Amino acid sequence: MNNRQVAPAMGMAQQLLNTVRKQVPVVDRVLTSSGDCSVSEYLQQICEVSQQSYQSRSDVAEVMYEYIAPLLGEQMAERAAADFLQHPVALTTNHHGVDFFAQSVQGSLLFGLAKRQIEGVTTIPVFSCANIPLDNITYPRGALLYGCDSNGANWPLRVPLFSNKLRRQPVARVKGLDRSMIQQAAKRVRGMVEKALNPVLFETLLNLLESEYLAEDVVSQKRYSAQSVILNQRIWTRLFCSSATMPDLVTIELEKLAEGLLLKDLQHDNSLASVLFAGPLITTLFQRLDTISGCWSRTLLEQRWADRHSAEPLKTSACGTFGFWGVDSRFRRIPLMLSERLGQPILLGCDDNGEEYHYSLEPTALSQALRDGRLMPSVFSCFLVIALARGVTCLGGYYQAEYLPQMQTGVAEVLQQHDLAELAVQISASVTDSYLSGMQAIMVAEADTLLPAGLVEILSSGAITAAELELIANINLRDAHYASLAETVADVMPTGQLGDHWLKPLMIDQWDLLSAKVALRRLS
Repeated sequence: MNNRQVAPAMGMAQQLLNTVRKQVPVVDRVLTSSGDCSVSEYLQQICEVSQQSYQSRSDVAEVMYEYIAPLLGEQMAERAAADFLQHPVALTTNHHGVDFFAQSVQGSLLFGLAKRQIEGVTTIPVFSCANIPLDNITYPRGALLYGCDSNGANWPLRVPLFSNKLRRQPVARVKGLDRSMIQQAAKRVRGMVEKALNPVLFETLLNLLESEYLAEDVVSQKRYSAQSVILNQRIWTRLFCSSATMPDLVTIELEKLAEGLLLKDLQHDNSLASVLFAGPLITTLFQRLDTISGCWSRTLLEQRWADRHSAEPLKTSACGTFGFWGVDSRFRRIPLMLSERLGQPILLGCDDNGEEYHYSLEPTALSQALRDGRLMPSVFSCFLVIALARGVTCLGGYYQAEYLPQMQTGVAEVLQQHDLAELAVQISASVTDSYLSGMQAIMVAEADTLLPAGLVEILSSGAITAAELELIANINLRDAHYASLAETVADVMPTGQLGDHWLKPLMIDQWDLLSAKVALRRLS
C-alpha cells in the first residue's frame, strides 16, 4: 500500500495568485516578506518617512492648499496641508475621476486605516493620476457595478455618463458633466431600476446622481477633474457609520501637484528639476532612464517618428516621455524625445497626423508651456519633484514600487557622474518602494460566490461599521490579495492568456477560501 500523501489540488485562487506573483515581482516580494502580517501591521511598515529631504516639503503643502481651497474650501485645505506636513505620506496608486473601482476604493479605505492611527490627522491625501483616458480600466467615464451578472462577458457593468466620442480624452482635460448630461444619465438608470431583477444597485446609483452629482458645487465646475475631487469627498462620507470615524478623503491630481512644484522649481537654479532639466545633465539622464518602465524606449520613439515622416529616424542623444507629454489641440498626448535645435536641447514629437511639436527646455519657456497646458508632467517628472526632491513617501501600485526605485537609482547615478555626490545621497534617502494596491477586504456574497465590492455595492449594502474596520485591519495580507484577484488578474495578465472561463471558478474558490475572513456583504 502506498502511504504517500497526495497534495490537495490547487484551487483557482491559488493558481491565479501564483501567476500574478510570477508576473509582478513586487507582489511576490511583499507576500514573501509580509504575507502573514495583518493589514494593520503592514500599513505601519510602509508608512515610513525619510528623515531628510533635499527640498522643503512645505512646497507640497502650499500647492496642495492652492489646489484644494477653491474646490473643498479653505478649512479643508488648511487641514490637508497641515496633516501632510505632520505625516508626508500619500497614496499614489489611484486614477483620477469619480472612483467606483473596487481595488482603488478599498485601497483608499486601507490607507485611511493608516492615517486614522496618526494623532491629530484628519485627512487622507490621494495624489491620483489624471493623465489617463476616460475608458481606462478604472472607468472614470462613468460608474462600475460589480453586483450585476457576474456570468456575463461585460462584467463589471459599465454605466457611462460621458459620450463614447470622448472616451479617449484624458481625465485632466475633459469638460465637466453639465446638468442635462447628469439628468439624462439619471433617466437611463431609472429605466434600469424598472428592469432589474435586483434593483438595489441601480437605486443607489440613481440616488448618487440626483443628490450628489446634481449638487450646485459640482455642476458649477467647468472641468470633470474638479468635479471628481468634490464628488469623491462627498461620497466618501456616506461610506461609514457615525461610529466608524475615518479621516476625510482629499483627492488631488498628481500632474497638477507636480506642475505647481515644477513652476516653483524652475525659478531656482539649485532645485533638482533645474539641475536635471536646465543643464548639461539632461542628455545623460535621458540615456540612463531610457529602459526603465514608465519611461519610453528611445528606439520605439525614433521608429514612430520615422514611420510618420517616411524618413530616416532623427538623430537624437536620447528621448522619452518621462520628462513631459505634449498636448495637442484635441487634448491628446504627444510622446516627446530629446533632440537639439541651434545647439540647444529641445523636446520634439509629432501627433497622429504627422504634425511636429517642439518645446524649449529653457526654464521660462518650459514654465509657460506648462501654464498654457501645452505640456503635462509625465510619471517621471511627477515623482521627481514629489518623491525624490522632497522625500514624500508615495504608496503606489505594483508597477510603481518597481520602477520608482529604479528611477531613483538612475537619478542618483547621474548626479554622482556630474560631481554632485552629496545631492545624490539626499535623493537616495527617499522611501520609494512602498506598495499599497491589489488588496481588498470587503466582498459581496452572491449564491456561494464572492464578488468585489466597489463603491455602489458598499453603499447599497450598508455603511461600514466600526466592527468591520477592526476586522479589515486584522485580515492578513495574503487573504487581502486573494480577495482582489478578479481585478488584479484583469490588470496584469495579457488579454486572452487566461481564456474565457477563469472568473466564475475564481469566485467560487474565493467563497470557500474567504467567506469567513472578509467583511461580507449581501445585496438582497
